[in-house]
Amino acid sequence: MLRLLLVCLLVMASCRPRRDLSQYTQEDPKSQLTSNVSVANPKHEPQLKSGFHQLEEGGWRWVAGKFVVELRAPFASPKLGAVLTLNGNLPEILFARTGPVALTAKLNNTVLPTQAFKAAGEVVYKVDVPPQALSADQILVEFSTDKPLAPNTFPNDGRELALIVSSISLETRK
Repeated sequence: MLRLLLVCLLVMASCRPRRDLSQYTQEDPKSQLTSNVSVANPKHEPQLKSGFHQLEEGGWRWVAGKFVVELRAPFASPKLGAVLTLNGNLPEILFARTGPVALTAKLNNTVLPTQAFKAAGEVVYKVDVPPQALSADQILVEFSTDKPLAPNTFPNDGRELALIVSSISLETRK
């Protein structure tokens, strides 16, 4: 009877589905970094290192031609790689002056592919990140565009303007 119970327990344990751990981040109680940054969340503001302008309409920010965000490497990404995603907008008022805009990212000195946005509207920059670029817990992502508008292009606006950004995330590749 004991053998039968032991066999049943072993069979049940081996039949458990594998858990998808890709959404979890490495826990470090001292770190406030996340792998998903909403530019509207005040808790994420320390991760917006440079090139981000003030919050507008409670949900987005203009960015300069070069902007930097710090992210946490998601769980298992140093082995599996990750996907970097930026969500934003290329407004018609900007597109009318610049035409298509190219966006490039550099992640801890690894240059990622450029994506061109050839129409005004929603912008989704989504690229694979190789595992070797994710060996550190803290990941600096440096974005750059090819056609930012110079300061004072619009009256009474002394900011360099390149895109509107609402969120940036790193998620473990599945």
